[in-house]
Amino acid sequence: MTFENLPQNFRDLPLDDPILRADAVDLFVGHFDRVEGCLALVLLDDEHRCVQPVLIGEMGSVDPEELRVPVTMMLEQLRPPAVVAAIGRDGSALFTDRDRSTHQILVDITRDVGVDLLATYVATENAVRELPDHLRMAS
Repeated sequence: MTFENLPQNFRDLPLDDPILRADAVDLFVGHFDRVEGCLALVLLDDEHRCVQPVLIGEMGSVDPEELRVPVTMMLEQLRPPAVVAAIGRDGSALFTDRDRSTHQILVDITRDVGVDLLATYVATENAVRELPDHLRMAS
């Protein structure tokens, strides 16, 4: 599926389904954002419905550690019950060390702030893939 297959009422549906989450990421992380590099956080309510996507764009290949302070500050201020994260980048859809490092930083931040991280995705020009959950479960 792609964002073109999203049901019209998808904002009323919980993003508990991985296929629906991936389609939402595909919608919120556009082609330009993937090429230029971005981090998207989809803020969710307590029933995991989409409240607001937030996109930090034109990042290029930023060091994942540089995301720690701004993402922490944003989540501390907004305090959403849950989020879905997406790393937008160009290149292969295969996971990189940078993807895994970014995911671990997001796991750490959301745990410290008390926000549920439903999933982290990598969105490239050709694919939207969910990073394995083992990093969150191991922490």
